[in-house]
This record gives sequence, C-alpha cells and structure tokens, in this order.
Amino acid sequence: MTRAWAPLLAMLSVASGAAIPSPSYAADSVEVHIGAVLASNSGQEFDPRLVAIHRQLRTLFPYSSYRLVKEDQKVVAAGGKLGFEIPGGRYLLVMPKALKNERVSMRVMLIQGTRPVVDTVITLRNRATLLVGGPRHKEGVLIISIGAVGTTTAAATADEPLNVAPQ
Repeated sequence: MTRAWAPLLAMLSVASGAAIPSPSYAADSVEVHIGAVLASNSGQEFDPRLVAIHRQLRTLFPYSSYRLVKEDQKVVAAGGKLGFEIPGGRYLLVMPKALKNERVSMRVMLIQGTRPVVDTVITLRNRATLLVGGPRHKEGVLIISIGAVGTTTAAATADEPLNVAPQ
C-alpha cells in the first residue's frame, strides 16, 4: 500500500435495507453501487444525495464538507468482473463471488497507474455499503463507497426434485 493510502481511515458496513431471506443460495447477479465522495474542510457543503449515510460520514470522517463527485452502478453475474473509474486516475475492479447467508462476498482491487494499492476480499450484508477513506484528492480526501445487492433464484435442494422437461 502506498503512503497516500496509509490513512485508510475506516471501513463500515452501513445498512441500507432489508436482507434477502435466502440463507444459502448462490447469487445469480450482483448490482454493485460505487460512489466517490470528496470530503474537505473547504466550506460547509453537504450533498443531499448522501443523506442516507450522513451520520456515518460525519462520525467516521470529521470534515465540514461532503460532495459526491462520482457515482455509478452496474450489474454482473456472480463470478464476473466490473470496472469503475475513480477520480484522480484510479480504477476500481470489483469481482462479486457469491451471496450466502444474506452476505455478498467480493474481491475488490483499487488500481492507481499500473499497480494495485488495495487488493482485498470483503463480505457485506446484502444491501449494505462499505465506506473506505483514503487518498488525498484536490483540497480534501476521497471516501469510496461500495454497495452490493445480490439477487438469487431458488435452487433445488436434495429434498426437491429437479423438473427437467424435454424441449
């Protein structure tokens, strides 16, 4: 990890809805939500699009101004890869693995230039968001939010016969 990422200030799973009550199915797809928030002590701005995580931002990252500078969402099948451009010439690669026990597991790599500065596996409650505070950017610090919503299709169990009809 570079010195610019040394102040990974906090990681927090922020609840943002009810969990899917399917305890052990593999995810068919995962909708990944990415946000880049510029936190600074320049001004008193609070972007209204951040109201759902207002308390967490103020508690974990004590700045006077928070502005959403980039957001994106994409859907991918479990086992696939998604890429997101992050301000400051960074790239976030997200590879969802599975939805199990109401949790979404995924590998996350933050790449700056040609090398990864973060390479980790995270597990979030389904429909939750992780906040990662990190690199300096312009007059402040970027806070990256990573959210995931896994969707499933019920799979047959050993007690349930598969209905396979010829086509």
